[in-house]
Amino acid sequence: MFENSMWLLVVAGGPLILAILLAYALVTRRRRGPAERRESKQATERLYREEED
Repeated sequence: MFENSMWLLVVAGGPLILAILLAYALVTRRRRGPAERRESKQATERLYREEED
């Protein structure tokens, strides 16, 4: 009986934990605002220019 419940935990619990973690990541993901996107783009362009030199 213990083996059956252990397999149930592994087979059903694994995807359940994965779904919970995925939902948590989607909810807590912070989106960048326009100023942050602009600053990131400028920094990327500056790095590319420094690489060319």
